[in-house]
Amino acid sequence: MYAFIRGKIALIGEQHLALDVSGVGYKISVTQRFLQQAKLGEEVVLYTHLIVREDDLSLYGFATEQEKNMFERLIGISGVGPKAGMAILSSMTLNDIATAILSADARAFSKVNGIGPKTAGRIVLELKDKIDVSEAVGGDVLAPAESTPVAEAMEALISLGYEKSEAVSAVSAVKDLADSAEDLTRMALKRLSLQ
Repeated sequence: MYAFIRGKIALIGEQHLALDVSGVGYKISVTQRFLQQAKLGEEVVLYTHLIVREDDLSLYGFATEQEKNMFERLIGISGVGPKAGMAILSSMTLNDIATAILSADARAFSKVNGIGPKTAGRIVLELKDKIDVSEAVGGDVLAPAESTPVAEAMEALISLGYEKSEAVSAVSAVKDLADSAEDLTRMALKRLSLQ
């Protein structure tokens, strides 16, 4: 219903803020990371998702469209409601979420308050085919990422027949040791051969 809302921060609560838009205050739930950076009177744009329930209308706001898209993916999973989705986005960056999903690291989600091992496993299982390698290396969720050596190395491993999760795990382990895609690929292959 609302793609985004632009306004001045009029009130900062524990899990939400009030955005003054032409004299109307919108109560919008935001991530803890956003709340920590928010300043009263600052003009912001929040990309929003409206949850309609029988007795409640709730707005959830995000600093970027990518963050909003990830929230929508998360709440589409059985057992992950809006509060759990916000808890995940408050505790993990988009890059951390994508990397955890692609490397099948359910424990990363279990560390989030309110996410049990079963739900964490479900998140990884249901989103593993919906997350792109570019998201795990800091790329844009909506557009293809620029070609970086890390992304190229991951794509090379995938084209050689390795699973996304194996490629992400191997390249992530060596990404600080080399600068070129060729060196990263070679080091990741060596790491994979030792497993």
